[in-house]
Amino acid sequence: MINFNIVIATYNSEDTLEQCLESVRAIAEYASFEVILIDGASQDDTLGIARKFADILSVVVSEPDSGVYEAWNKGLSYCSHPWVMFLGSDDYICPAEFLEYLAFVETANSCDFVSCRVRMVEPDGRAIREVGLPWKWQTFKRYMCTRHPGSFTSLDYIRRVGNFDESLKICGDYELILRGGSSLKAAYWPGVPICMRAGGLSDGIAVLNEALGVKLRAGFRGRIMSIADYLISVAKYLLRTRLMSSR
Repeated sequence: MINFNIVIATYNSEDTLEQCLESVRAIAEYASFEVILIDGASQDDTLGIARKFADILSVVVSEPDSGVYEAWNKGLSYCSHPWVMFLGSDDYICPAEFLEYLAFVETANSCDFVSCRVRMVEPDGRAIREVGLPWKWQTFKRYMCTRHPGSFTSLDYIRRVGNFDESLKICGDYELILRGGSSLKAAYWPGVPICMRAGGLSDGIAVLNEALGVKLRAGFRGRIMSIADYLISVAKYLLRTRLMSSR
């Protein structure tokens, strides 16, 4: 059985946090982990909800921060296990599938990064689509083909490359894994152990804009090809949005 950390960042998350933590509690009997909740000084009942889950929360910190990547960096300072999973406060675990996923992660202990598929859902839980492809360098340097919710990152890898870039607002997870370059050791499980609500910052044009800046700065793809990738991604996003709105 692997030991891992779950880091959850919250800010005014009263509408979704309970479902998130209930799903974590559902695996507590069968998995070995610590949950670290970093709150950005919420003004709603986020902390009241968190108190109902004191049995599974190892660390709760509530203080102002600049965004999710500062919160995650704070969470990393409390991590003691070899793997860390960052779970959004509006994401939730599918327990049976997640336990199968853990068995796979246990076989990938020499990797830097392990990812899976993710089910995008409406606020009422209706499935929209499944996303998340295997990490392949030739694809990843063009766009984030993997999905961060549910992924496991080796704490050793983070110590080698450094923490999240807090100047970023949306693509810090992409930038962190991009630092590994072509030598990143990655594995992929094709199951769907995580549900993620659609409509967040990572599901729009803004993420494409920030990702372009990340790629230009990293320099792996080149300026012209990075801009071409960006224009293709924007076109695909607009087409998908139009098709979904016409249903």
